[in-house]
Amino acid sequence: MTKCWFYALVAVSLLSACSDPSDIIHESSENSESSLQDVNCIAAKPCTSKNGAYVWYAKERIEGESEFEIFIKLPKGYTLKSAMLSGETMNMGYIPVFFEPQHSNLQTANTMVGLCTSKVMQWRLTLNLVDAQGVTLTNTFPLYVVR
Repeated sequence: MTKCWFYALVAVSLLSACSDPSDIIHESSENSESSLQDVNCIAAKPCTSKNGAYVWYAKERIEGESEFEIFIKLPKGYTLKSAMLSGETMNMGYIPVFFEPQHSNLQTANTMVGLCTSKVMQWRLTLNLVDAQGVTLTNTFPLYVVR
């Protein structure tokens, strides 16, 4: 009986030693990546920065190579110095975004981004804001684009 347990233990050890742990890690990271948020900020649920800047997109589902509208509402005392989009999951360069003032600190811009090989690509909207003292603050917001 002791020999049977010994052989069973050896077999289990060999089988578990032969499995590639990177496959297990890779599979679990794929599962966690697929559960990441891939919903864009919309007017009903805008993204907010620590200093109170709000960002939302005209629609929740944004397709690559299709024009879409971005809205920002800046806190009082802040002005927009510059804005750009850059690829978060893939290097796609930088796309400058030019906002036009509307009313009461609300600004809008129309832009588009390129397609990616993945079904959903994460981009990053970077806003450089200047406060009343002339200090530049950088705020980043997610943007998810589908193909």
